[in-house]
Parts: sequence; C-alpha cells; structure tokens
Amino acid sequence: METTKEVNFKELLEIVIKKWWLILLLTVIGFGTAYIYTVKYVTPVYEANTVLYIGQEGGSLGSIDVSLGQLNANSQLLVDYKQIASTRLVINEVIKNLGLNISYDEFKDNVIIQSVSDSRLFTVGFRYSDPQVAKQIADELAKQLTVAVLQIVGVENIRILDQALVPQVPISPNVLLNAVIGGLLGFFIALFIIILMFLINDTIRNDEDIENLIGVAVLGDIPEFKGEAR
Repeated sequence: METTKEVNFKELLEIVIKKWWLILLLTVIGFGTAYIYTVKYVTPVYEANTVLYIGQEGGSLGSIDVSLGQLNANSQLLVDYKQIASTRLVINEVIKNLGLNISYDEFKDNVIIQSVSDSRLFTVGFRYSDPQVAKQIADELAKQLTVAVLQIVGVENIRILDQALVPQVPISPNVLLNAVIGGLLGFFIALFIIILMFLINDTIRNDEDIENLIGVAVLGDIPEFKGEAR
C-alpha cells in the first residue's frame, strides 16, 4: 500500500511538471486580474493627521516623581480626549462647519487618534477618499476638540502644533499585496485542477494499474505483433 502511494505521488508530480504552463498561465491571470481590479475599481483611502500638544495646567515639574506622575496624567487625558473627539458635540460641529454629506457613525469610524511615544504629543487624523477633504477634516476636528475640551473640562491645555498636510499616497488599498494574493489564488486553482484531473483519470496505463484495479498480480504480457505487408 505504501509503495502504491509513493508511485501515485511520483506520477502526480510528473503531471504537475508537465502542466507547468497551466500553472504559470493561471498565476499570471490571477495576478493581473487582481492588479487591474484594485487599480480601477477599489477606491483609495487617504489619511491626514494634525499634531497637538498636551500642556501643563501651571507650575514646573519639581522632581522625577512628579514628571512620571505628569506622564501618567497625560495618558489619562489622552484617553479622555479620544472620547471627547468621538462625541456628537464635536463631530456634528465638524460636519456642519465643513458642509459634509456624511453620517455621524461613518465619520466616527474614520477618526484616528494616536499618541506619540514618550511625549505629550498626539495626532488627530481622518481617513477619506479625497486627500484634500481628509486634511480639512483633520484640522477642523482638532480645532473643535480644543474648543470642546475648554467647554467640558474647563482647561485650555492642548494646542495645535502642526496642521495636517494633504496626503499624497493612499494608505489603502495595497495594490502589490492584492496582486500577489491574486497570483497565489491562480496558482492554487491551477494545482487543484491538475490534481482533480489526475484523480478522475481512470485510464489504465501500466501493469501496476491493473494490479490495483483487480487485486491480482499480472503474470505476463501479450506482445503486440505487426504483420508484414506483402
């Protein structure tokens, strides 16, 4: 039984090698199809980010312990500011000021707020299909966040350091990655077709096929004779 499996595997490998052109063809087709589809039909998404700074509420830091405490406090403030930036108070104001045709939920899903490591800086970003609009939204969102913090918390301790730049390169889709995935899909489809053709092919090719079919060893072959033309 083990010998049969080994022989079948070898036969399958030979067929795969013989059908290399099919594997190459479907791989190229998959790669090209995924590339063209991504470029032509998938809407690119751009991300613009405005940089803000969390200041202190008065007084200078007197010790390392205070400095560490201040960093922890800033981390908590950032969590609070993220929540404030996601409120209807802030988002609806941005939508109204910029005249956007976008729902609150859709807007909220595209807001990106991230802290900058080992600093009191953080970024307010927005993802959108139009890079210019993404920049405008990020800047307006940062502005409305500072206003809301002053109204809600009663302190004015965040400042806008850098306004967003108009993004030049989309963050998605990844054209090359999608094309590679398409190529791999075509490769595996080709392998599947070859293996399926091999499994359903019940043609008797040699003595071993006969032995596997009837379960009896072949004792001899009848030679093929060709008559001589007279």
